[in-house]
Formats: sequence, structure tokens, C-alpha cells
Amino acid sequence: MIDHYDNGEREMYAMLRKVATKRELDEEELDASPGEYEDGLQPTAQQWYQSGIKDADMKMGERY
Repeated sequence: MIDHYDNGEREMYAMLRKVATKRELDEEELDASPGEYEDGLQPTAQQWYQSGIKDADMKMGERY
């Protein structure tokens, strides 16, 4: 199960980076802190991903 979570999180970050580079952010901008991507988008995406995992667990009866 932990591999599923880790793989999903890595895929999410890869997708975010791909979209950001398509929108012409360069590697320096992606890794800049403070920066919109590093300090804004990444933490928000991680929060929503974890919320989705928790919701799925609750629906499967694994969490209360």
C-alpha cells in the first residue's frame, strides 16, 4: 500500500512540473523559494492528494 501512495505522489509531482514547464517556467523558477510553484502550488497539491487518500481510506472502512 505504501508503494501505491509513494508512486502516486511522485506521479503527481511529475505532472505538476510538466504542466509548469509547458507554461514556460524554467527549472530555476520551479525550485525557487519563495516562489509560486515551490511555496504555493506544491503544498496545495500535496494537501489535496493526502485528502483524497484519506477520503478513499474512509470509504473503504480503513479509517474513521
